[in-house]
Amino acid sequence: MAQGDGKHLTEALGGQPVEPLSAAERLERERVRNLVQSVAACYNSLVGQATDPDRRAEFAERLAFHDAELRRIDTMPAAERRTVLSTYPELLARLRAELDR
Repeated sequence: MAQGDGKHLTEALGGQPVEPLSAAERLERERVRNLVQSVAACYNSLVGQATDPDRRAEFAERLAFHDAELRRIDTMPAAERRTVLSTYPELLARLRAELDR
């Protein structure tokens, strides 16, 4: 929408208008979000299971990192999203195996 001065609303609020995401980009971001959420959920479970305070703190730190990653997925560069897509499935498998012990 344009305001009376001809500016796009986003520009009038100090931002820059951006193109809508393509279907492929939306799908990629959804896959990244699901992977990061799953990894964070595993770390959350590991925090709850850990009896060693140092190990619990390590898991809590990793959980905090992945929580922060969730908040920035929409601004994450494409290269980082590709890294998540290529590395997180293996990480998720390792974390799930650790939870099953």
